[in-house]
Amino acid sequence: MITIKEIANMMNVSPTTVANVIHGRTSKVSKENVERIQQALKEHNYVPKMGLEALTKGKTRLIIVVIHTTKRYTQTTVGDPFYSQTIGVLEEEIRRAGYYMMLYIDRNLDNIFKTALSWNVAGIIAVTLSKTNYEKLCSLVDCPVVGIDTFMEDTAPLPDTGYHVTLDDIGAGKQMVNYLVNTGFSNIIVISDAKIGSSALRAAGAKIALKEHNISTEKQWHMVLDTQKRRRDSQYNSLLALSGKKYVLFCTADQLAFEVIGYLNEHGCYVPQDISVCGFDDNPYAEFCVPKLTTMHQDIARKGELASEILFRLLSGENVEEKAIRLPVELVVRKSVLPPD
Repeated sequence: MITIKEIANMMNVSPTTVANVIHGRTSKVSKENVERIQQALKEHNYVPKMGLEALTKGKTRLIIVVIHTTKRYTQTTVGDPFYSQTIGVLEEEIRRAGYYMMLYIDRNLDNIFKTALSWNVAGIIAVTLSKTNYEKLCSLVDCPVVGIDTFMEDTAPLPDTGYHVTLDDIGAGKQMVNYLVNTGFSNIIVISDAKIGSSALRAAGAKIALKEHNISTEKQWHMVLDTQKRRRDSQYNSLLALSGKKYVLFCTADQLAFEVIGYLNEHGCYVPQDISVCGFDDNPYAEFCVPKLTTMHQDIARKGELASEILFRLLSGENVEEKAIRLPVELVVRKSVLPPD
């Protein structure tokens, strides 16, 4: 790419003069030179560096998306359909608004805080942070912060403070269990991969519904999967004993349901003939797995759109009254749940 110095040499002016024209400081530059320099910049497709623009104007068009993730089992964070779809929607919305997106993913919260502080950003979208850590991030930076799937550590409902786009995960967990009970099941096991966050909230909602239906939660009703393959396979193996005993497995994410179905089918326990399985998310693969997955649909794209909309309204100086937006979910019945005889 052509440089300011090369343009200056071509126009027989100083690099400072070219820089002044680029950044709109033309009061001391002749009209003729302004026109000549602008024409040269256009002909040579000169693009100003974002860092230089931010330093010289004190402005930035950079939005950072930070994701706090947990230890992954078989894939990177962006390999998870939830995160990949969220990132894709945010990038599109941010670009459409004339901004640029920076993505930072880490399990270490201190690194997330340091990164947010290190860059001159216009705003932040924080994905899957706890409410406590969201509030800490807000206190550290001098820009708007909007959360996606912010959660309470104790699985309590999220209060209407800060700016968040989430689901009613507890209510959604209850809704799925209500469907399973009404379908005829009393043997229900919830399978999740975390003790905090959306997964834990859905499990908490499921437990509430189980108690409301007088189904005991004293025996095993909740399996939290390990991140190590050997231990995880051992947990899956324990499920084989449930074959033919009218059990249903409620996985708090579709990705977990795919893993469970694959393991069970491979070991001779077939879904849904021997055991039923349902998920949560309705990710793009739910309709194509075998059997097609009964799941709870959430509008991931809408989460990203709303979070972006709130952020840009805040950046424009608007007083945004909507604090915590909780999107609805919808049960999608397919082929992976077979009513018990």
